[in-house]
Amino acid sequence: MIGFSGVHITFITMFKSLIFCGLMLLTGRVTGQREIKPCQKEPAFIQQYGLDPLWSALSTSEKHRMGLVLVELIKTGSEVKPSAKSFKGRIFQDSSWKKAGWLSGISLDAAGNVYTIPAPLVSVLDNPPQNQNSIFRVDAQTGIMQKWLQLPLKKYESGNSPFGLMGISFDCTSGTLFAASIAGSKRFVEKGIVYAVDAGTRKLKDSLVGMDVIGMTLYFDAIGNKRLLFGKARTGEIWSVMIDKNARFLKKTLQLELSLEGLGPRGDDKARKIRFTNGILSINGIAFNYNLQASSEKPETVYDFKWNQSTKKWELVNLY
Repeated sequence: MIGFSGVHITFITMFKSLIFCGLMLLTGRVTGQREIKPCQKEPAFIQQYGLDPLWSALSTSEKHRMGLVLVELIKTGSEVKPSAKSFKGRIFQDSSWKKAGWLSGISLDAAGNVYTIPAPLVSVLDNPPQNQNSIFRVDAQTGIMQKWLQLPLKKYESGNSPFGLMGISFDCTSGTLFAASIAGSKRFVEKGIVYAVDAGTRKLKDSLVGMDVIGMTLYFDAIGNKRLLFGKARTGEIWSVMIDKNARFLKKTLQLELSLEGLGPRGDDKARKIRFTNGILSINGIAFNYNLQASSEKPETVYDFKWNQSTKKWELVNLY
């Protein structure tokens, strides 16, 4: 794939992907895990643009618009909330929102601050390697983007992946930002790290070393344990690990949850994005091979899974 600025569109108040899931019901006894809902505080800077937060979206995937943008969504007919069919209107962008080059993931905290990460598109001209492990934050009040945290980054070596941070997920229940980096990895050498960062102090709480990860989300499992669910960058496998009350990884609880291997039109998709809504686990699968490639065509398949309590397994219920 792909310059990893993939489709990242976030509603300001709803904080859900612009892609909604068609669901197919399973037969038999099925129960779902509990999602950890994203923070519900919209950024105050939205008022500067005179927009309705409900009908606004943050995006890093607008063509010919490098960086973060704020998109006005147009209400038509009898719509009561935005949907995948909503029309886009005006686009706004503070000059500081381009300073990190092309971007990918977006996450928000309880104060409405916006966190995002760089992702090279086609080349590293606008995304120098030294910035690939940097987390940027847009202040909820001022709307100004600044580098928020520089995670450890070794000197770039020939053959290394041009990518650094690949995914972020903010846990509002603990004030922890989880960030996954593959900086230093090569096509056949896995050196990725998943970081747990205290958002209040910017201090590193813990790390999961030796795993190249892209998509991530947090949820409570069937017995109430908080877990980080994440997709591997080298396979279609989706793993999880338990998170303790101090936001540290309980590494002995690492377990394979499911795999995208052999599914969909390509059969080798990796999890670019994972979200958990009303018992449905939705995974956006893409091809990813550690190289930069033009993103004019970004084939992507959404896979919906639901937990079957009888078989103790995730079951595929829909893909599109």
